[in-house]
Amino acid sequence: SMKFEMEGLDALILGLEELAALPDEVLLEMLEAEAEVIKAAQVRSIQETFSAQRTHQLEQSLKVNSQLRRSRNGDAYITMTPSGTRENGVRNAEVAFVEEFGAKNRGIPAHQWMRRANESAADDAVEAAARVYDQHLEDKGL
Repeated sequence: SMKFEMEGLDALILGLEELAALPDEVLLEMLEAEAEVIKAAQVRSIQETFSAQRTHQLEQSLKVNSQLRRSRNGDAYITMTPSGTRENGVRNAEVAFVEEFGAKNRGIPAHQWMRRANESAADDAVEAAARVYDQHLEDKGL
């Protein structure tokens, strides 16, 4: 199965000790704040990239999975995936992949809608996570 991962907490330049000390619920809230910014950018990118004569299934399929996961080296992350299957049996994740990277043999160009969206929203996503982190420090009286 294909995973679209976002790992943006590193960009906050928190010390490893500070990140390790954060409760999982704060980490999750920070990642969710980032994911919502990225998701909105991806929806905009889809709408700007593809014609209006579409079903809008791709942008509607984008789902943030709010289950905190850990990479092998301990980094926290969540996933956002195009979910669901279309009436013709094609998974939205496959449509997203093909529209991102293209399919030369089918005459479909690489649109890179996701890469463009992720890059354009990176700073705003980190700012959203930083706001959650700042609120956490405020709540602790720091």
